[in-house]
Amino acid sequence: MSFKGWLRAASFACGNHLVARLPSFHLRHAYYRRVLRYTLGRDCCIHMGCFFTGERVCIGPNTVLNRNCYLDGRLGVNIGANCSISPEVYILSMDHDPQNPDFATCGGVTTIGDHVWIGARAIILGGVTIGEGAVIGAGAVVTKDIAPWRIAVGNPAREIKDRNREIRYRCRYYTWFDTDIQTDV
Repeated sequence: MSFKGWLRAASFACGNHLVARLPSFHLRHAYYRRVLRYTLGRDCCIHMGCFFTGERVCIGPNTVLNRNCYLDGRLGVNIGANCSISPEVYILSMDHDPQNPDFATCGGVTTIGDHVWIGARAIILGGVTIGEGAVIGAGAVVTKDIAPWRIAVGNPAREIKDRNREIRYRCRYYTWFDTDIQTDV
C-alpha cells in the first residue's frame, strides 16, 4: 500500500474508532468535512458511533443520522434534506455478485430523497433509490427502488401504502452525549 493509501486508511480508522465517539457534534462534523472530505449540509446531525467507509458521501441539510449507523460510500451515498435515519441503519453502495466465480463487486450509488424516514436497523442495498418522502419501516431490507411518498416494510421491503405529503417538519436532533436528551445547539 502506498503512503497516501495508508494515510487515507488511517484517517478512516481514526474517524470510526476515535472521532465517532467524541461527544461534540462540531468536532465530529469538522473531521468528516475536512479530513474525510464529505459534503454535509447545514444543521445535519451525525450522532455518535456512526461508521463510514468510502470517499463518496453527501448528506443534505437538516438530516439526522442517528447512533451507530453504517454508511458505505465506496460507490457513493447521497442523502437528501430533512431525512430522519434511525439508529443502526446500514446504507450500502457495494456488494458482491454471488454468481460470479471471482466474487466480483457490484452495486451503485445509493440515493435517498428529501424527507425520507428510515426506521431502526433497516438495510438499504447498493444502487437503490428511495424517493422523496418515502418511509422505510424498522428492520426492512430494501433491495429495489422505492417510489416517492410510499411506505415500504419487510424483507424484502415492499410498498404497502402512500404517505401523507403535507410535510411541515425540519429534522434537527442534537443530543447531549449519547443520550436522547436534546440540546439547544
